[in-house]
Amino acid sequence: MALQREIDRPELQVVALSCATARDAVDSPTRATARDADLSPVGAGRRVGAQTLGRTPPLVGDRAFALDAAVIAVVSVLICFFSQRLLLMSLAVPAVIALRFGLFARLPLAERALPLGHEALFFLGCTLLGGFNDWNSVVNHRIYDYTVPHYFPSVSTIPLWMLLFWGMILRFLVTLFRYRRLDPPVTVRDEIHLGRRIWRNGWLRIALFLALVALTRQMIYRYFLDPWLSWLPFVAALALYVALVRPSRYDLKLLALFAVGGPAIEILYIQVGGLHAYHLGWLAGVPLWIACWWLLVIPLWNDVSGRILARITPPRPGH
Repeated sequence: MALQREIDRPELQVVALSCATARDAVDSPTRATARDADLSPVGAGRRVGAQTLGRTPPLVGDRAFALDAAVIAVVSVLICFFSQRLLLMSLAVPAVIALRFGLFARLPLAERALPLGHEALFFLGCTLLGGFNDWNSVVNHRIYDYTVPHYFPSVSTIPLWMLLFWGMILRFLVTLFRYRRLDPPVTVRDEIHLGRRIWRNGWLRIALFLALVALTRQMIYRYFLDPWLSWLPFVAALALYVALVRPSRYDLKLLALFAVGGPAIEILYIQVGGLHAYHLGWLAGVPLWIACWWLLVIPLWNDVSGRILARITPPRPGH
């Protein structure tokens, strides 16, 4: 009886209720959103419904985001005022990016997630990917041209500093995708919608994205001078993307951002910086297919880069 009276005491019941609530929170980690999660990567796998997910891509803190955004802003200012000065740009752009790496290394690991060595390799991959795509478009297929001085004109019409800047652009996009204040999803999605049936296969999803990008690139290589066929294939590809992937609210947020931001930065570089020139540049020098291209390539790079980050990010001790 004495024990029962002790259990019935109100303050003990409050303690018991608090312990039960804490236990439920620990047992249900998927209730937390990405914004509430730790900035450090989650090391263990996670099961959502019937699907087992691997390590989640890390989130990016305020200072890491501000650093990469500042680099893009500084180089953009250089392009606007000094794009015709080859030596200055060839020295300034690598210096700005090197400074970025120095400041990046000083950030807490929990805020930037990647160790410096991993970051350097990831940045190299971004540079190779962005540089190759630009070279293939400009030199190999001539769908647009750079209008600034460059070295080695017999090999490439792209300034070397621009190839390096493409690496920074792709790296900044990854930083933006995982910026915690945009509330990105905790895990990378695997769903493909075929009518009422849903396939959960990451490789199938990546294959779909790559097929859409490859087909539209082949079309633009052939029809970049056509006022209709230069952009209609991109609209069709975007319609397939919406039907098969069913963009989330976060995806739609990114698409809205780049529907405005993508063409806007192109217009700035063309009209103010005199960096490059397109055919059929109806939107202040920007063709319709470029505006559509931004909307198509952003979901692909978001998906692929998220999976890469989830694999190369070292797990946090204790996870």
